[in-house]
Amino acid sequence: MKLGSSFVVPAGQDRVFAHFLDTDTMRVSIPGCAELTKSDDTHYRGRLVNEIAHVRFSAGFSAEITQLTEPSEVRALLKGEDHKLGSSIKIDAVLAVQPDGAGSSKVDYSLDVAIWGKIGRLGESIVRRRSQEVEREFVAAFSEICSSGPPGPGNPGLQSVLDKRDGGAAKKEKPAAAPGVPAKQSWWRRLFAKLFGGGKS
Repeated sequence: MKLGSSFVVPAGQDRVFAHFLDTDTMRVSIPGCAELTKSDDTHYRGRLVNEIAHVRFSAGFSAEITQLTEPSEVRALLKGEDHKLGSSIKIDAVLAVQPDGAGSSKVDYSLDVAIWGKIGRLGESIVRRRSQEVEREFVAAFSEICSSGPPGPGNPGLQSVLDKRDGGAAKKEKPAAAPGVPAKQSWWRRLFAKLFGGGKS
């Protein structure tokens, strides 16, 4: 399966390219990336936790930079596997960055994706649709981090993206009762209280 697209980032070419090689930026930008560490100049390891069509997977992966032309192009090979699901993935990726007017850059990428096992049996249309959702989330996070400054743990965009992500998750949870306001009891608890004297006199 081949995937590809392009997007514009509000930052210069050198900065954008540097962010693509930065573990903090990529870990925060990639939806579901729970871990990402750099073994050496060309090798990375990590873990991706995500969901496709209600199938949750947790895949350890390795990534190798096979060709690097700074600050314009990087080629990489990614391999991952979820032993519990019996699924594996292999991605040949090409990413190019070029100037796009004053203070912005255009990113083009192409992915040659092979998926085996339970995830692969979901079908190309489902995987492609989920990939498009992941791309939108990635572009929004990556653009904010790039525009916030150079790569590194001190980039304020990192925490901003995490705060927004945590805030979005919190909205899905039931809000807690306000301080000083007792939680509403279920009808059967109120009935038992009246019958057996558990209520207030």
